[in-house]
Amino acid sequence: MRDREFIESLDKGLYLVRGEAVAILTHAGGDPDSIGASYTLINILKKIYGVKKVLFTIPSRPSTHSRVLLNHLNLVINDLKGHEGYFIILDAGSPEQIEEYQWIFSDPERVMVIDHHTTSIDSYPRKVKLYVSDKYQSVCEMLHDLAELLSYELNILEAEALFAGIYYDTVRLSVADKNSLRVVCRLAEKGVNPVEFLSKLETKMELSERIARLKAASRMKIYKIGELIITLTKVGSYQSSCARSLLNLGAHIAVAAGESDEGVEISMRAVSEVIEKYEINLGKDVAERLGRDFGGHGGGHAAAARAYCREGDIDSILSKCLEILSEKLGFQAELMEA
Repeated sequence: MRDREFIESLDKGLYLVRGEAVAILTHAGGDPDSIGASYTLINILKKIYGVKKVLFTIPSRPSTHSRVLLNHLNLVINDLKGHEGYFIILDAGSPEQIEEYQWIFSDPERVMVIDHHTTSIDSYPRKVKLYVSDKYQSVCEMLHDLAELLSYELNILEAEALFAGIYYDTVRLSVADKNSLRVVCRLAEKGVNPVEFLSKLETKMELSERIARLKAASRMKIYKIGELIITLTKVGSYQSSCARSLLNLGAHIAVAAGESDEGVEISMRAVSEVIEKYEINLGKDVAERLGRDFGGHGGGHAAAARAYCREGDIDSILSKCLEILSEKLGFQAELMEA
């Protein structure tokens, strides 16, 4: 167990909701970590804490990847309208990330946050109960350790759900530390077959996504910061996918931005060796700052992050992103000739 003291405090906190009705929320769009943790927590709340009713929802709308995992787990999204019990928010680094559900903070004492992004400590209303630890690489690992503390025997679907969260939140295990890998091995012992399971989650790339990736590559600007190659691009959709694809083309850090009715969405990705060598955290150092500076919100992980900006134009936001990266990496950005 990575942090017994933290998990014991989480256990005590969850006893506050025993016998009550609970609604679980992820961050907007959801992801395997928040969904896998939610699925397992729903079962633990019912079987261990005697919660009489558990609702579940994903703010905004589930991403394509999220829908595949939801279907595999048979996890249904509920309507929270009229819910009068407790609320548990999973894997959301700031209150803005639950978007249309801000109304739950009208009674903050009935809201609990379980997260591995330490920014949650400062951004939530004062009376919200926070169970946050950046010692963990995923919320799914927290739920694994909670199950271990409670001597709760995970079934195969719960084990697969937790594996999915750990796998994707550690960038397909490329940045997983020894504790995360140890948990993955334990989940495999419970029957998780990574090759078989992941093949069910990997969706066929749509033509529109392929076109978006090609447009992102054709529009990108290439910068050199010290010894690193940074790419910035604009694309109308699939920003996360486009940023990942630019890493495969050779970028050390890739940023893809796109405009929508609500503002500008920016997705960032970095290769693991950059994160380790330069100790940069895209979520904390870049995405949060962009969100804060441009009237929105941002967050994520060291190697993968996202920001939503409601103010400013796309060029100004990308320029600020490049400025922050230059500042963190200690070198001026040089535009390279096409």
